[in-house]
Order: sequence, then structure tokens, then C-alpha cells
Amino acid sequence: MKHLALYGLLGAALTGCGGGGSAVATVVAPQSPPASNVASPNPPETVTSQPAPASPSSVPAGMTLKWADEFSTDGLPDSSKWAYDTFRNQLGWYNGELQYYASARSQNSSIANGMLTIKAIKERLTTAADYGNQDYTSVRLITLGKYTFTYGFVEVRAKLPCAQGTWPAIWMLGEATDNTGLTSNAWPGPGEIDIMEQLGISVPTDKQVVLGTLHTTARNGGNGITARTTVSDACTAFHNYQLTWMADRIQIGVDGTIFNTFDKPLNADNSVWPFNKPQYLLLNVAMGGVLGGSVPGSFVSDTMQVDYVRVYQN
Repeated sequence: MKHLALYGLLGAALTGCGGGGSAVATVVAPQSPPASNVASPNPPETVTSQPAPASPSSVPAGMTLKWADEFSTDGLPDSSKWAYDTFRNQLGWYNGELQYYASARSQNSSIANGMLTIKAIKERLTTAADYGNQDYTSVRLITLGKYTFTYGFVEVRAKLPCAQGTWPAIWMLGEATDNTGLTSNAWPGPGEIDIMEQLGISVPTDKQVVLGTLHTTARNGGNGITARTTVSDACTAFHNYQLTWMADRIQIGVDGTIFNTFDKPLNADNSVWPFNKPQYLLLNVAMGGVLGGSVPGSFVSDTMQVDYVRVYQN
């Protein structure tokens, strides 16, 4: 999910939220896991215990861990690392999204057993001062004002929601992005890197697809630099969603397999390559919208669970 801009995907309008369109990326599709783990549209309410730590075998040589959240302390997300993005609640979020993003509300974001859970719930939070008539609540966590960085290797180990209508994302925005869209820093000028977006228009097919996309002034929305890959058990098992960000190349992958590569064009200006300035991290689950699709009337709640977020640098 993203910030400000209108762009088409699947014939619809998007606003700063990752996207589709034709790719000019080097795509290497990973082997698809067995298709036996197909989830039902509304899984039972469960909290997954912490999986065994994954080996950081994909970390590029010479890089060391510089920032991380292992979600080891129960309660709300660590306020020294994460803030809550709520600025469009009253006006409504872009791309036809249907959620209200709550702030410091344990029903929507909590840590237990070494795991962050972001939970989208069918409910109307009418008592909130910035309530915008939404039928669903969720959370958008950001590190803006807490942590930004330039270049490195990012790994987020997560299990995605199974329900139709859910639109989870693991992504990054240029630090200079102006939420109001009224200045030269408006999206997509400072650049956006979508490490993972999961479709939600139909189940189970869409819940087995993830996108990796870059947005720039020259290429954004339906014309973003995008690729997709199949992770057939994305909503029933944990996977490592990865970004390798270098001065002249960006690669997006899953479990050590790269599926989208974008090389800096020769003599590229900021409109083509804004990825030489600090960016911040975002984690969220949107509801509905262009990539989430219609939310079925039977929806009650669903979650994205995150085992860790790690940033390595030289």
C-alpha cells in the first residue's frame, strides 16, 4: 500500500500503493512449493508460535546486522522503532481501501511469543476522533522518525493472511515523502520499494501470488517496475521476503531466490533513480482496494504475522 499518486492496475486507479503493469525487470521465478497447503478464505483465529530461526544464508558477503526488531517483548510494538500512520483515516485511504488504521491499539497490533501480529478486523470504530466511516480496522506501522537508511539488505520473515479482500504489504518509502502531496516531495518523487505485496481479489489463487515493485516519477503505478512470483503456501507458512539495495542495482526476492532486478540506467536522474537517499520501512494490512478486491460479507478478521525485520549493511 502506498502514499500519493494515481496509477492503474488491472484497469483500476491506484494511489501510492504498489502496483502492477508491464515489467522491465529481470525475472527469475523461484520453484513453487507444493500446492497442498491451500488455505480456506476465513481461517480460524490462531496465533502461530515462533518458528525456528531462519539461516541468514542470503545476506550478501560483507554485510552485518545494523537494525532489527525480533519482537521479543510482549505487548504493543516497540515505540522506539515503530510509529503509526493514521493521517488519512478521516478522509479515507487511497486506492479504494476500506480500513481505518488504528494507533497503539492491541486488538490490531500486538507482540506475543516472539511474533508481531497485524490484525484486520471487521468492526466500526465509531468512537475514534478521526473515524472516517470505515467498516474495518487494521494497522500501518512505519519507522519514519525512528529509523531510515540508504542501501543494504532487508529481510522480513512473515506469514500472510489467507482471506479474500486482505492486501498486506512490506515496503519502503523515501524519507522525504510528503503525505499531503502538496510539495515537490510528493509521491512518487522520493521513490518507493515494495518488497512484498500479496493479492487478495480471489482465493486461493491470489493468496499464492506476491508482487515486488519499484515506483519512480518516470515509472509508477500501472507502469511501475514490477514482477510477481508464486509462493503457494504464503498464507500458511513463513517465508523470507528480501531486498538487496545497492547504489546501482535493486533486487527483490523470496527465500533467497530473486524475481525482480532493476539496474540503474546510465546517466539516470532523480526521476528515474531516486534510490540514493534514505528510506523508511512500512508494514500493513489494507482491506479491499484494487489489489485487495471485494471483501466477502463473511469476513471476520485475518492477520499478517511477522517473525522479524532485519536490515544488514556494509
